[in-house]
Amino acid sequence: MQNSAIPMSYKESHKAEEIILTKFKIARMIYKEKIESKEIARRFSCHRNTICKIKKEINNHLNDNIMELLTTDKHLTYQEIKDSFNFLDNRSKVPHSNSRSLGIWDYLTVVEIFLETNYSYQCIHHLLQERGYDTKNKFTIGKIRKILRENSFLKKHVRTVNGERRALYNYDEIGSFEYLQYDTKHIADQHALPKEIYDKFKRSGIFPRYQWTIIDAKTKTRFLAWSYELSSIFGFLFLKYVISWLRSHGVQTDIHVQFDRGGEFCSGSVLKTKEWNTGLKEFNTFVYDTGGAKWKQNIVERSHRIDDEWFYCPRGIYVNTKNDFILEAQQWIINYNNRSHYGIGMKGLSPKKKLYKLGYFNAEQICNFPCLILEDFFTTLQNYLNPSCAQNVLTLYRFYGI
Repeated sequence: MQNSAIPMSYKESHKAEEIILTKFKIARMIYKEKIESKEIARRFSCHRNTICKIKKEINNHLNDNIMELLTTDKHLTYQEIKDSFNFLDNRSKVPHSNSRSLGIWDYLTVVEIFLETNYSYQCIHHLLQERGYDTKNKFTIGKIRKILRENSFLKKHVRTVNGERRALYNYDEIGSFEYLQYDTKHIADQHALPKEIYDKFKRSGIFPRYQWTIIDAKTKTRFLAWSYELSSIFGFLFLKYVISWLRSHGVQTDIHVQFDRGGEFCSGSVLKTKEWNTGLKEFNTFVYDTGGAKWKQNIVERSHRIDDEWFYCPRGIYVNTKNDFILEAQQWIINYNNRSHYGIGMKGLSPKKKLYKLGYFNAEQICNFPCLILEDFFTTLQNYLNPSCAQNVLTLYRFYGI
């Protein structure tokens, strides 16, 4: 081992050779040549504290064998130096633990959710929060996206024959609540619910069988109600209630409502549709059907899947009484209107935040729509549900003062 000054700096030296060798040379200069730390630091173009740290490491492990190796004139091989002075090697600076790092089970959870749902990374991020996995905010969008990329997971999109993706509305030009979609959903769906939850809603007789949904195309704000039976009287009354709710909260735009040709609406009847429009004229509201094109209802139809995956499946097990259902349903209305959406024009905003962005300072009041079970709410229905005004779903009926 040569005792001459090292021409290279400390940084260059341990890049050219093992860090143990560089530190061993410095230790020999300290203990054998008795050179001061300040002078060694000057020669190696490093800070004096770097030399002091090396001296401290040596002192912590100093014994007769170490001192003999540092002061001997005998040539030492690299392996001898490494075996005796391995404590001089740089220790890993990786933290022993990180509360926000993803473990193997977190990694597998993301993979499992993607295979189960085919969701995008934004939706998986929101689903993890909804299911209570992300209590420490460690599932960031970037981490989820990295996991999907590492596994070459791509969300499958359904496209037209020529690959176009056409929007139903010009979302940049339409106003909030200018276009609404209206539909009903049979809650007990064998294709969507586990057997125990399906049986609960199908056979108990305690819980409503149908869900009524009105959704705004611009902001995705939803208004929900439930019923035990389907009736076009319910269809008209619930729509009228929602329109009244919007008007009472300062929504002044003309409203266009689209629904399918179901018997709970106008059954495709021109006369019946005209009768509805007459009853809604005072609210500056116009209704029309899809003309049999189911794809025109894609916004509200897609929201039904969200109901199954985020409400009925995870929360159905906690619903055992009618009061349980009302509490869970009310919470679901609020949760939906506060969850992030990634459809056209939403960019991860919730309906409430979208309304705030559009200038609705009472957005929270609009979104906190009350839970309605239509048979319980419209107590005056007994005046209409009698043989003298029973409706034929294929013909016109009159509202008798509704």
